[in-house]
Amino acid sequence: MGSLGAGSPELTQADAGGAGRFRAHRRLPSAHLSPAVQGLIALAAYAAVAVAFLVRPLILHASWAQLDQKSPDPNFYAWSLRWWPYAIGHGLDPLYTHQIGAPAGYALAWITTIPPLAVLATPLTLVAGPVVSFSLLTAAAMPVSAWAAFVLCRRLTGKFWPALVGGAIFGFSAYELTHDAAGQLNLAYALLLPLLAYLVVLWRDNSIGARTFVILAAIGLALQFYLFLETFADLTAIAVISFLLGLVLAGRAGRPEVLRLARLVALAYVIALVLAAPYLVSALSTKAPTLVAVSGADLASLVIPAPGRTFGIAWLARLAAGPVPSSHACYVGIPLLVLAILLAVFGWSSRLVRFLSCLLVLVIAASLGPVAYLDGHRLASLPWGRLWHLPILRNAWPERLMLFAFLVLAIMTALWLASPSRVVISGLRWLLACLAIAAMALAVRPFDVTSRSNVPSFITAGDYRTQLKPGEIVVVVSQVGDAGMLWQADSGFYLRVAGGYINAGVSQRGDGPGIPAPVYALRHASNFKIGQFVAYVKGSGIGAILVDVSQEPAWAGIFRQVGLVGHRVGNVVVYPTDGCRACLTRLPRAAFSQ
Repeated sequence: MGSLGAGSPELTQADAGGAGRFRAHRRLPSAHLSPAVQGLIALAAYAAVAVAFLVRPLILHASWAQLDQKSPDPNFYAWSLRWWPYAIGHGLDPLYTHQIGAPAGYALAWITTIPPLAVLATPLTLVAGPVVSFSLLTAAAMPVSAWAAFVLCRRLTGKFWPALVGGAIFGFSAYELTHDAAGQLNLAYALLLPLLAYLVVLWRDNSIGARTFVILAAIGLALQFYLFLETFADLTAIAVISFLLGLVLAGRAGRPEVLRLARLVALAYVIALVLAAPYLVSALSTKAPTLVAVSGADLASLVIPAPGRTFGIAWLARLAAGPVPSSHACYVGIPLLVLAILLAVFGWSSRLVRFLSCLLVLVIAASLGPVAYLDGHRLASLPWGRLWHLPILRNAWPERLMLFAFLVLAIMTALWLASPSRVVISGLRWLLACLAIAAMALAVRPFDVTSRSNVPSFITAGDYRTQLKPGEIVVVVSQVGDAGMLWQADSGFYLRVAGGYINAGVSQRGDGPGIPAPVYALRHASNFKIGQFVAYVKGSGIGAILVDVSQEPAWAGIFRQVGLVGHRVGNVVVYPTDGCRACLTRLPRAAFSQ
């Protein structure tokens, strides 16, 4: 951040000339506040907005497992934050675990266990627990992503307020909000992308040398690889497109510099892959997850907000309730799209504007995936559709490319506001930018949080130590998503968990929220299903079944019919299995008529 003081370029008419790169003249930093101080102010502003309107419950009750507990994602990432320090501290392979999916376990190389965040948060996790680390990391995701985009926009424009708005466009975009509210830390932490672009700008301005650029870019790329492999792959594809587009727009005089940058980036990639070699080798030596249906962005989602955020407009509410809920993260809003179009029209003489405008169109087109849809209605197959069936891309979600579109939109917004103009024109520009922010803000849905923690006192008070042996394999029955993994992480991996939902392509699809399928199937008992359950308990060495007391009424009769007897300890009912020696393999016919 401090390197911003090297001199911040501002887009001017010089950029419209025939120079080989996107030219900008130098301007001195603010006479009152250095760029570093401006960065701190921007970070504080973003944090204040996030706390005031979005993440306050996560901070006030950081030790509560309370975010979107119907979904397995938040508790899976809380588990991941505890898994990495546990595995490293015990000399285990962090890319394979026997702690979940017991006894066989799961390979984790294709699973997004966020090692950079887990290692970074290790001191906090060991002192306060994984739930606290998860809550605070979730609360920080949007402000730090917005700050990273601010740093980039501030370098490009040399102005604080345009950069502040640009950072907000990226950090509080529908993409960031949707994934942060879902507890998906691998997607919510997007700060590496604008910081990598910032390094390119620093190199362009001769503020850092080629060696420094390569080293820092390699570190950033390696961190992105470990944080989320899919975003790394998407970044690689966008980089290739950007270089091809740059070669077209740079002109004959500028192409050598574009090619030089491409060589430096390629070298950074080589070093990054060397740094990521342990992870890469493990991933290539294990089977990739089963193909999941590809989900592209719906064109209507660019302008249609999420349900419940349609401003009382009936027709918009009907559209928002349509069949494209997965595209809510792609919402841009009409004002921001208009802003981008106006910048392209009136700033087309600038190579940087042409580059950003073309890149935005290409990214949005690619985010549609193999088929274009409009409000759930198929329009046409797209020429690049077959690319999504390639080995690297077939498990990727095209709509996640919209992250790059929001970064481009953030830069375009900052340039739009920073361009010199008359007072009236400037006022109209700021009005449009404010409308864009308002459209984004009005479409925001509050975080889904509970008013209590979902970690029972059975775990927090340590009662499990008197009921279970260390390393005993248990099944956890709860409506909380991945409750078993949450309890295990909070206990410091005292117990092993049969089941655990980690990935749609890896975990069984027929089970409940992390409950093994042979157990979950007992909800509709039959002699066949009971036989499967007994065989599963014996074959997997299940020592006990732990039932959340809120689920006990539904399961008490089921386990009693099977022959298991439970006892309540705090707010958990413990059913020791004793190898299922007392389990029935067939039920009387009368039992099925009850």
